[in-house]
Amino acid sequence: MDAAEFERLIARARDPRLIAGIYNFCDGRCPRCPFTERCLTYLDTQELKAERGEGRSLADTLGDSLQRTLAILAEAARRDGVDLDAPEDEAQACATERDLERHRADPLVVRAREYGRLAWRIGRAIAPLAAARDDAALVEAVETIEWFASLISSKLYRAVCGQAEGWERPEDVQSDFNGSAKVALLGIADSRRAWTVLMEAGRATADGVPAQAVRILEELDAAVRARFPLVMAFVRPGFDEGGAR
Repeated sequence: MDAAEFERLIARARDPRLIAGIYNFCDGRCPRCPFTERCLTYLDTQELKAERGEGRSLADTLGDSLQRTLAILAEAARRDGVDLDAPEDEAQACATERDLERHRADPLVVRAREYGRLAWRIGRAIAPLAAARDDAALVEAVETIEWFASLISSKLYRAVCGQAEGWERPEDVQSDFNGSAKVALLGIADSRRAWTVLMEAGRATADGVPAQAVRILEELDAAVRARFPLVMAFVRPGFDEGGAR
C-alpha cells in the first residue's frame, strides 16, 4: 500500500459522519441495516466490489477487505517503527495457543458450537423445501437460522476470550466482551423466533429438531446472562443509542 492510498483511507476513517466501531457489534446483515452509509466496513466493502467486480463471491470480498485492513495496519506499524517481521517468542506463542485451546473447550463455547452445527445442517436441508413452497415466512426463518448458526458461536468465543484474558476490567460495561456477548444474545433471540416459525402448524412438529434447537438456545441465553451479568447494559454504537435496539 502506497502512502497516498494509506492517507486516503485514514482520512475516510476519520469522517465525522461515520459511527465509530459500529461494525464491531452488528450482526453483519447489511441489507437490513439503516446505518450502512455510516459504517466504514460497509463502505470499504462496496468500494472493493466496485474496484474488482460485482461477480466476486462474499468470501472473496471479505478476503479483499481483510487484506486491505492488514495492509493498513502494516503501514501504520512501519510509520511507528514497529518491526512486524521480528521473530516471535516461541514460549509465548505456545502459551497463547494453549490459552486459545482452553477457551475453545469452554462449555459455553462448546455448546454454542454444537448448536451451530445442528442449525447449519437443518437449515441447509430445509432451504430448498422452503423455496419450493414459496413460503416467505419460512424462507426468512431458514435464512435467519443459517445466518446465526456460526455467528453466535464466534461472538461467544470472542466474549469468553476477552473476559478470561482480562483485556478490560470486569466492571467496565462498555467492554468488548460484553458487546460481543450482546450480539450473540440478540442472535439467539432472532434464531429462537425463526425456529418457532418452523414449529407452526403444517411446518414442523413441536417435539422434533426445531424444539431441540430452541431448548439449546434457551440454555445458551441463560448461560450468557449468567456469565456476563452486565451484557444487556452494553450500548452498541448506533444501534442502541437513542433507545434503539
